[in-house]
Amino acid sequence: MSSAPSRPRVPVKQLLTPLLVVGMLVAAAVLLFRTFRHLSLADLGADLVALGPGVVLAALAATVASYVAMTGYDALALRYVEHPLPYRRFGLASFVATAFGNNLGASAVVGAALRARVYSTWQVPGFAITRIIGFNLVTLTLGAAVLAGAGLVLTPERAGDALRLSPGATLGLGVVVLAAVAAYLGWTLVGRRPLGFRGWRIDRPSPRLALAQVALSTVEWMTMAAVLHVLLPEPGRLPFLAFATAFTIATVVGLVSNVPGGLGVFETALVVLIGSGTPSAGLAVALVAYRLCYYVLPLLLATVLLVGHEARHGLGSRSESIRRGPARLPSVLTPSVLGLGVAGVGAVMLVAGHLPGTRGLDLSSITIGLAGLAALPLAHGLHRRLKGAWAATLGLLGLVTIVAAGHGDVAIALVTAGSAGLLLLARPAFYRGVLLTWPRDRVSPVVAVVLVGVSLWWLELSGLCAPGDRPLWAASIAAQTSGPDRLAILAGIVGIVVGGRWIVSPRARTAPTTDGEQLARVDDIVARSGRCLSHLAFTGDKQFHFSPTGGAFLMYQVEGRSWVVMGDPVGEPDDFRDLVWSFVDEVDRHGGRPVFYNVMADHAELYRSCGLSLAKLGEEAVVHLEPFSLAGKARMGLRNCRNKSQKLGLTVDFVPASDVDPLLPELREVSAAWLEHRNGKEKRFSLGAFDDEYVRRFPLIVVRQEGRVIAFATLWIDADDREVQVDIMRRLPDGPRTVMTYLFVECILWAKENGFSAFNLGMAPLSGLRTDATAPFWDRIGNLLWKHGEQFYNFKGLRTFKQGFDPEWRTCYVAAPGGPALPTAMMNVATLVGGGIRGVVRG
Repeated sequence: MSSAPSRPRVPVKQLLTPLLVVGMLVAAAVLLFRTFRHLSLADLGADLVALGPGVVLAALAATVASYVAMTGYDALALRYVEHPLPYRRFGLASFVATAFGNNLGASAVVGAALRARVYSTWQVPGFAITRIIGFNLVTLTLGAAVLAGAGLVLTPERAGDALRLSPGATLGLGVVVLAAVAAYLGWTLVGRRPLGFRGWRIDRPSPRLALAQVALSTVEWMTMAAVLHVLLPEPGRLPFLAFATAFTIATVVGLVSNVPGGLGVFETALVVLIGSGTPSAGLAVALVAYRLCYYVLPLLLATVLLVGHEARHGLGSRSESIRRGPARLPSVLTPSVLGLGVAGVGAVMLVAGHLPGTRGLDLSSITIGLAGLAALPLAHGLHRRLKGAWAATLGLLGLVTIVAAGHGDVAIALVTAGSAGLLLLARPAFYRGVLLTWPRDRVSPVVAVVLVGVSLWWLELSGLCAPGDRPLWAASIAAQTSGPDRLAILAGIVGIVVGGRWIVSPRARTAPTTDGEQLARVDDIVARSGRCLSHLAFTGDKQFHFSPTGGAFLMYQVEGRSWVVMGDPVGEPDDFRDLVWSFVDEVDRHGGRPVFYNVMADHAELYRSCGLSLAKLGEEAVVHLEPFSLAGKARMGLRNCRNKSQKLGLTVDFVPASDVDPLLPELREVSAAWLEHRNGKEKRFSLGAFDDEYVRRFPLIVVRQEGRVIAFATLWIDADDREVQVDIMRRLPDGPRTVMTYLFVECILWAKENGFSAFNLGMAPLSGLRTDATAPFWDRIGNLLWKHGEQFYNFKGLRTFKQGFDPEWRTCYVAAPGGPALPTAMMNVATLVGGGIRGVVRG
């Protein structure tokens, strides 16, 4: 009766994007290696010290000025959205988001997520956070355009040489860039009416605010460029404006690449743009010092501030808070911080080719580089609180500790042993998934071990895997490295990637079997206290989660990482809170996301208390039967339809569930003809499907013409005998066009005659979504589908049809994690409801 949750499917786009990023990173590494191949890493420390305290202090001062200016972005954005906050609050959000976004790649996404994280604790509305993020992106772009455009216009010959363009083309490009900035300022001068585009509304900032954007962003970009400019050696150093132009373009290229911190991509673009005037030795030292000043030091400070903020406001895991109660680990031991530390150690091992704090171990740089590469996916797994990543990281740290101690390097042994100890103390925080047991997927771990083992064996034989050799990345691109050695290095890298992906990938949970005892419990609960919608528990595609007392249940299915619950809890209301929290806890342990589909406002606060956001799904039409009548002008259309149908010889019968069985052959023919006409298939999750066992559970309305069944519908009746709702509706394609309206009219009249108080016409998807300037992002997207998606689904026609019965409209919601996770969750829901991607497209 139940199906196993599907394994996450990886779209082609998700595979191509990392490959593109890795390709850019490799290309950058090759160019940088060729540019700086004659430099010695051993002398780097001395070269950094040789910069002198004055230069370093100037670079640090410029760094502080740049980050302070960046906090001004948020000050302007908060004024734009008319939600003032004190500087200590928005300054924290800005600094943390900028520092992490600069270092982790995908800075727009990372920065947006961290801004939303911090701002939400100050009760800033979600729609305001979205507008703040968009405003900041515009501000950042304006300053980059001013600097780049000014440099192109004022120094077209030099900029043209760097961009491989003629002076005329360079000058024209600069004019276009500056004209775009001028157009933005002009747009703010022509009035205060919002800009509307396909349901989107963008409020114009005031001219004063727009000028402040341009000025502040330009200053921020200039101070950022000044950090590197003062670190460059004076001989061959470009004038500041020309350098700032090259720096801005290189930084934008690094941002677009999505490589963490633009590492390698930024440096490569800058080397190409500034040419060979600056000595390579001085440029390399300046770039390293710039990374330390502008990236590493702010990241360390931002980490401390974020951990302190998290500790003060208690934004821990929902699941963790349930299991562990008020007792908490020290805030510094959060999985994200531990993962960041492991990633830092791994990056040093990968880039430098030695363990932090030592170069004396009798291990090759290739081996250490592969170990560092392995630490990176493990760090990601720690961030996601995976048990398997925790165990594998402990193993890696333990191995390094043993090797270091065996070679007498006490310092590194203490560091790695201490890190392992912190992981052991933080063990309760890693609760998702399973430990490293022998899984169904037996290929990935075997392939990983074989590839890494063969790689190290071959490199040992060839002599490339020898102590003190070049780091992994340098050996892979060095001219003297042979083809077979390169293939061996590649095999080791692929093995690490395959093994790392296997460790951090979510494990598909074996679905519990829905046995007869469970179905009997569900049947009993639905009969005692179920709404009409609760009859979907019997479609055969649901799994069930019961409350601790067994008095209530949730019906759900898993699609991707989304555990989608159909409707509100069913059963005893006193059990609902424990039921929902225990379900969220179970989902969290498996690394999934809880999604409650088609729920009402009755339990909105319960869903919000679980950290979920409510997005409007549409509106449900409910006809109150006591005042309902076909008399009067407003019901003329329904009367005419009924009279016309009766003149065509249509008759209607209501069949109790006990008498349905003899009709099944005729009903099956009607259903098959309807499906063939629509070129579709059954959709089970949110609707009933034609299955003999399911159909015979419910009473029917049958429409006949000359004794032949031409349409029918199954009827849901709630436990209190107060409300009726139509479920499966099928008709012959060649039947009268009025048949379905006639069917509904007769259903409503029958329900009224039999003492029911309400008739539920079902939901009109995407109906009634907000369109004002403060509308949430989902409402804007849904409104676009409502206006322009008629070729996929009859949104407006369905709403118009139901409005003809003059119903009361009740709002329906989806409760799901907010932010970037919501669109993915909604796509998972659509896939379930549509019976697959094909069903979503065909509607």
